[in-house]
Amino acid sequence: MVKTILITGATDGIGKHLAKKLASEGHHVILHGRNPQKLELALQEVRTVSLRGRVSSYLADFSKLDDVYRFVEEIKREFQSIDVLFNNAGLYAGKERKASAENVELTFMLSVLVPYILTTKLGPLLEKASDGRVINTSSYMHHFAKVKDLDFGFETNYNPGLAYNNSKLYTIWMTRYLARDFFLRGSNITINSYHPGLISTNLGNYSSDEKTKKSLFGRLMKSFSKNLDEGIETGYYLTLSEEIIGLTGYYFDDKTVKTVSEKGYTLEKAQDLTNYCNDKIKLFKQKYVEFD
Repeated sequence: MVKTILITGATDGIGKHLAKKLASEGHHVILHGRNPQKLELALQEVRTVSLRGRVSSYLADFSKLDDVYRFVEEIKREFQSIDVLFNNAGLYAGKERKASAENVELTFMLSVLVPYILTTKLGPLLEKASDGRVINTSSYMHHFAKVKDLDFGFETNYNPGLAYNNSKLYTIWMTRYLARDFFLRGSNITINSYHPGLISTNLGNYSSDEKTKKSLFGRLMKSFSKNLDEGIETGYYLTLSEEIIGLTGYYFDDKTVKTVSEKGYTLEKAQDLTNYCNDKIKLFKQKYVEFD
């Protein structure tokens, strides 16, 4: 069965490689990117291997909420349904804390807030699919998160490692919360998170900090990285496998449900996380009435 699959951050690494594999099997792949030149190159690459030539591309800078909402409106205008939303875009930020106009730290923005917005706003399109799926990219590094308080904006304490590890934990919290919410509303949408493995990709592309590439994180990415074929295995599995029909709220690694580090997780803390996201969205909409 041919599926329509939206992949964010699809101009590099896992996103592009997964898009090529899915397109080569005849699926309609929707590519997202923020760099127009790289997006055009990715579009041509994916189209070259596409079995049916059904490849679309959309430009949006996810560090800006107005771009996020314009992207949503474009997708809703041009597609009646989507089978899979694959939230792949992310970054490992630089030494200095950088934030959006709403003061959302950018690592959190890409890993948590944007997937939250896309999932909730594109939910009606996913509902129209017989097996609507959302896949959120987390990381094994969530095990090293340090959650002493719920400083989702990393305003009192910031370093790139803390922002990355905690944001990947919050990705899991958000996934579990939305899985519960969909279930209670009787939705057929499933939502899961996964660890793709250490893969040498351009994860720091949203950051202009060259030191990131020379950091311990950057060196680990190069030293222990999987090749891309290995790196997309779990994501591909979550996208298409019939084995996970009905499974929701889980964290996968190597195509297997794995235990997560709770780090004090409670439903109340997950609600605090979504409240933080909703507050930032509300702040944005006060300035941009067109997206209200």
